[in-house]
Amino acid sequence: MQLIEKLRNQIAQPLGRLNIAVRFAVVILACVVIGGLIFWLCNELVYYYVARTYAEELADAYDLNTGITRAILWASFAAVVVLAGYSLSFSKQKRRIGYAGLLALILGHSLLLGRLDANFRKNGVAERCYVMTRTSIKTLNRVGIDADTGRECRPLTPQMVEKIAEYKRGHRPTQITSSDPTFFDPTTGEPVVWYFKNDRGQIQLFDLMGFHPQTGDELVPVTREVVEAWKQQNAKVVRRAPVLVPDPEKFGFFDPTTGAAKVWYSRSETGQYEFYDGPGFHPRSGDQFTIVTREVISDWRQQQEAIAARQKAEQEQRDKEARERAEREVQQALEAADRERRAREASAEAERQRLQGGNDCDRLAANPTDAKRIGDGVSFEALKYQADQAYDACTKAVAVSPAELRYQYQLGRAAQFKDKKQAFEIFFRLVQANYPAAFDNLGGMYLWDRKDVTTAITLFKRGSALGDADSMVSLVDLIDKGQIPTPNPEQTKLALLQRAAELGHAGAQRGYELELQKLNQERVNQVNQQQMMQLFGAFVQGIARR
Repeated sequence: MQLIEKLRNQIAQPLGRLNIAVRFAVVILACVVIGGLIFWLCNELVYYYVARTYAEELADAYDLNTGITRAILWASFAAVVVLAGYSLSFSKQKRRIGYAGLLALILGHSLLLGRLDANFRKNGVAERCYVMTRTSIKTLNRVGIDADTGRECRPLTPQMVEKIAEYKRGHRPTQITSSDPTFFDPTTGEPVVWYFKNDRGQIQLFDLMGFHPQTGDELVPVTREVVEAWKQQNAKVVRRAPVLVPDPEKFGFFDPTTGAAKVWYSRSETGQYEFYDGPGFHPRSGDQFTIVTREVISDWRQQQEAIAARQKAEQEQRDKEARERAEREVQQALEAADRERRAREASAEAERQRLQGGNDCDRLAANPTDAKRIGDGVSFEALKYQADQAYDACTKAVAVSPAELRYQYQLGRAAQFKDKKQAFEIFFRLVQANYPAAFDNLGGMYLWDRKDVTTAITLFKRGSALGDADSMVSLVDLIDKGQIPTPNPEQTKLALLQRAAELGHAGAQRGYELELQKLNQERVNQVNQQQMMQLFGAFVQGIARR
């Protein structure tokens, strides 16, 4: 008050020196200026609060942060000031712009707010309600009876919003099997469990709103009275040690008279089920048993089907592997038999070729007097004309059967017409192996080619001792020529020829017959000579007596 009084005195002193007309004009001017300033301030303050209200509503509706809210506030204030100024302008065009701008601002604000579909206000009061139908959940704006369905539209709660979201994602109510479920939200006290009460008074709990999966009745949120009744119902279950049910299908999942579940289950970490005939706890894991539901039974049956299918597939795989193993064994046996057959055929072919080569060698170069020959054999003169063929055939025969001395001997016979050095080496090895027929051939080469009679005679004698007819005939020939001195040449020759003839030597047979005839003739001659001598002696004696 003192300040105002002092200010008034300071203003009155200058005015007191002015005349009345000037003083009145100054007062009027001051009132106009101060009043205009006050009006402007009030006007701007109104504009500011209008813009602030607009910005706060948008921020609350769309949950905007502080920075965006301030930006909208000052942008709105500037727009309101400009558009309000245009609407009060003396210019008709500016007034139109101002009116149109304010109208557009109001309409835009209304549309932004009208698009909101909030379930709750800022104070937590529900803005909407929900109605359950057979196929969906409807959300309405007014609590009461829905005119379309005739069902009660219950107010939304935060828990109901979450449950409705689950329902829209495809979740459907499932029976709660726990013996100690949570019935109410601990923060809001709203029910989070729904129930159904059958004709026998039994209460079944479900974790979501909807309809009973068997009866089709609508599930209702639990109340404290329902919770108490359910606990009393659950307390009537006789507590005892549960027994494992090995075959729940045979045991039965539900009581045939009441329809209540009579089997509890435990599920391991691997998803395997174990069924028991009463509530309790698992003896190994300590987990509490849960009463079965149709969903659990369906899941278990699917598991059993999967196990059966897997076992069937494994059995089929084992059968397939057994068949494949048997087929492989059969195939291996066939292949082994085929290999054995091919081996036999190859061996037979080799034997055939060997025999063929050996047969050709025997046919072309065998010695008729060889005791180990196969076939008739060919003479040395006949061999001369087929020496090339005999040499090739016997070379192959020796290559196939190098241990067969007969083929080596016959190769040596053929080689005498192609390569005497090779023939000599062959016969020399055969003599060391005591092959009888080789002694005569080697002895002949010593006799005719090397002019070594002594060695030749030694070989002929050894061959004769081994039973070689050619060696015997060669000795007879040398006895005839006087190259082998004997006390009784004729008897020796006759004995050798007889033995050679007995061994099948054709020349020895003829020689033996000739020698035998010659010997017989000599005997006849000796007898005749003796008779003549006797006659001559008798004649001489007669003359003497005369």
